[in-house]
Amino acid sequence: MRRMMLPLILCVGMACQPSGVDRQATTTGPEVEAITAWFEQYIAAINRGDLEDWMTFVADDAVVMPPDELPISGMDELRPRYEAVFATYAFQFSARVDEVVVAGDLAVLRAFYEETVTPKGEGEPSEFSGSWLMVLRKQSDGSWKLWRNMWGVIPAPPTNASR
Repeated sequence: MRRMMLPLILCVGMACQPSGVDRQATTTGPEVEAITAWFEQYIAAINRGDLEDWMTFVADDAVVMPPDELPISGMDELRPRYEAVFATYAFQFSARVDEVVVAGDLAVLRAFYEETVTPKGEGEPSEFSGSWLMVLRKQSDGSWKLWRNMWGVIPAPPTNASR
């Protein structure tokens, strides 16, 4: 019974969409290529530790949802948070884009990431990996900006497993 409910819920939800909603989505083409290039530049800004460049990829009304934290909304909250993050840590990110879906002025990017976070002061580097989900919104000038961002962290296996 449970297996039957999900398709039913999805069908009812889709049927209730306003008639003006563009239901055409694409996973190939120039917009997908532009978003993939955007993502590579976004990662490069993080790896360079370039806060000002990184902020150019983020919409003024963006919402970032870090794991196990409350959402961070808008530039008034995002800028001070990431000023502190970029001042405290150096990042080495690599990511694999698994999917990009574009529907009108919105796009969803799903990726897998690996990162090493190194404190700029004392401390040992930490390694993380996980899944990443971004929603981008097309701007009036045709560029894409991060609008919603969330990610999960895959727990690392214990290094000193005792039996």
